[in-house]
Amino acid sequence: MRTWLRLSKLAAAVAAALTLAATGASAAAAQEARGAAACGVGSVFLDGLRAVDVLEEGDRDEVYIRRENGSKLWPTTAAYVSMAEGQRVEVDKCVPVGETLRLWDDDGPVNPDDFMGIATICCEINYDEYFDNGSSRYRLGVIA
Repeated sequence: MRTWLRLSKLAAAVAAALTLAATGASAAAAQEARGAAACGVGSVFLDGLRAVDVLEEGDRDEVYIRRENGSKLWPTTAAYVSMAEGQRVEVDKCVPVGETLRLWDDDGPVNPDDFMGIATICCEINYDEYFDNGSSRYRLGVIA
């Protein structure tokens, strides 16, 4: 049964990628469809993070995402990503359904980092999840 589900998910992603390519859609959209299929059953693809409202008024937040167990999920090549209001960045990570994620703002070596919100990946559907601490708001795209 699991093999069938995986194959059907892969077939759907390939069909979506071919449709996007045939209609002249961007390569990024085709990559997104392949990324979602690569996650497998019981997991979702975290597409991108958008800064809807940043904590540092008129400035930038230095954000990163940690898993519930405290391990860092994103970014993998830097301590954080500096984001201004309205900016969107790629996350491109697979996580299991039920995973709890926390967004943090790096405040350097002297001050403790600011907690920016929590998100629990609820299900294998496409939706937007929000990190919101009352002072900042970030939208995370979830693709099944």
